[in-house]
Amino acid sequence: LPPPQQGGLARFDDELGGPPPPLRNQNFDNNLSIVERYYEAWNRRNIALALSCFSNNIYYDDTQFSKPFEGKDKLAEHLIYVADCVPDSFFYVVDELSVGSVQRGGRRGSSVPRFRNGRRVGDQRSNRGRGGGRDSIRFDDDFDGRPTVSVSALWHVENEFGPLPYARGCSFFKIDPNTNLIVEGYEFPEPAVIKPGSTGLRTLSLASKLIEEPKRLLPFTAWVAYIYVVFFSKGILPGKDFFHTDPSTWIEVQNLSFNFMFIAPALKLPMAAKLHPMLEGVFNGLLAWAAMFWGFLSDDRTGFGTGYDRELEMTGRSARYYERLMQNQEQEFDNGIVVVPPVSITKRNLIPLLPTVIGMQFLTSAFFLPYLFARTSERRYQSDYERFDRRGPGPLRVRPLYREELDKTQVLGEWKGLGILLGSIGLYALWWGAGGRVEDAKDFGPPIWESGKRTTEFMKILANDRIASTIILDFWVFGFFQGWLVDDDWRRRGRSLEEESFLRNVAKFIPFFGMAAYLTFRPSYPSIKDGFDEELYDERTGFLRRRGSRRNDDFSRGRGRGGPPRF
Repeated sequence: LPPPQQGGLARFDDELGGPPPPLRNQNFDNNLSIVERYYEAWNRRNIALALSCFSNNIYYDDTQFSKPFEGKDKLAEHLIYVADCVPDSFFYVVDELSVGSVQRGGRRGSSVPRFRNGRRVGDQRSNRGRGGGRDSIRFDDDFDGRPTVSVSALWHVENEFGPLPYARGCSFFKIDPNTNLIVEGYEFPEPAVIKPGSTGLRTLSLASKLIEEPKRLLPFTAWVAYIYVVFFSKGILPGKDFFHTDPSTWIEVQNLSFNFMFIAPALKLPMAAKLHPMLEGVFNGLLAWAAMFWGFLSDDRTGFGTGYDRELEMTGRSARYYERLMQNQEQEFDNGIVVVPPVSITKRNLIPLLPTVIGMQFLTSAFFLPYLFARTSERRYQSDYERFDRRGPGPLRVRPLYREELDKTQVLGEWKGLGILLGSIGLYALWWGAGGRVEDAKDFGPPIWESGKRTTEFMKILANDRIASTIILDFWVFGFFQGWLVDDDWRRRGRSLEEESFLRNVAKFIPFFGMAAYLTFRPSYPSIKDGFDEELYDERTGFLRRRGSRRNDDFSRGRGRGGPPRF
């Protein structure tokens, strides 16, 4: 093994500051050991490069989690999940590295005795993850008796402010000297009373996002206030709180649900409930507004894509996950520019967006606001990475997300008719509230252009009904926060935030119909088959800008050093 370097890994650059820059190619410094290479790649969040340090049948046991990860595919999913949860500013610092001598592997078929907790253990296969405990021993068929090298690392975690509290530990690795790849890994962070696993990572991720982006405190505070006002308050909104709800409230909820999207009233179905048309209008208009966020499903993605590349005969999950990550993580052009995807091919938010959009059809802002303050932002453009331009072969650019990288449900969210359909429902809701149920004018009043009785009756409902007043409160929440996902959606499409601001401003500042217009007229995701068609890099800002119809043939033909992404 190459000699280890102690204490020098992943520290700040005194001149530039900040964490180390992303790796610009698939190669490592030959002076680094394989363990250091793993940490070096992880600090740059280049998961594919980190996975190249492990054998295909890696056994990786992170003791914060209840089960180990067997095989590179499982390890890939784990590392990607952790990378999505942990802020980019967090990085490992290896304090000491200890390399042992070459020893015969003590796996199944080996005569080398093994001891744990002072007792000799025989040849047995681990049943951990199938009801067994952590003290079980695991043996492999693939490395039967082969020699391995033991490497241990003492590390701690830092960010831009220095070492983090309660963020140190040690790791133990076994390396095959023939391939120089890690075949076993064990992580031992500072002990915890319980195994925090993903819960601890989620808590850390949420706390760090609130600290690093203080604007997230706005939807967080709004959510706390919303939950209190709607479900627990007495006197702020009319009606009773959640714990004292009477049967009439649940009947009202049921009747509104029967009239979902005006289907039952329009078709005069027997289940259709007879409600005030203005209440039906605001209710269904709100649900149509909530459904518009289906158009932002690409904000949460797995990275498997839809598999449109028939030449490579790769469809969906048939390609090995980590191999595709290696191909798509970074591409370097002949001119030295390095292109990376938004965040990564994957973007798994703490709260998935699809369940959020579904939940918004039932509890609207109670689901919407937590997603806003817990989601992961897309990579920013050149301004966030300009300190890296002084290292490596060339400047870093964030490429668009490609259509082939979208999951099937996300492709549905790109349907241009979504904005038209939901916008039409909103117009129908306005008409229904103003002039619907003419046959029931005796109960609800004639159309508003004939009399003010209908409006007066609706105001009486708002003064006494918590459900109706909550719907109006949701309108205010949606109107204020509807544009929070627009800028990142624009970035994913490879468009400049400094130009073409009109459509984004329409989506941000015109409630409901502005969002419908944005979903209809926003640019589509480019296809990898077209490369960077009609797009050139602006060296000053790093934004991708549309300039005529010139084609970047080097990229579209795969002449970049990294080659085009594969699907």
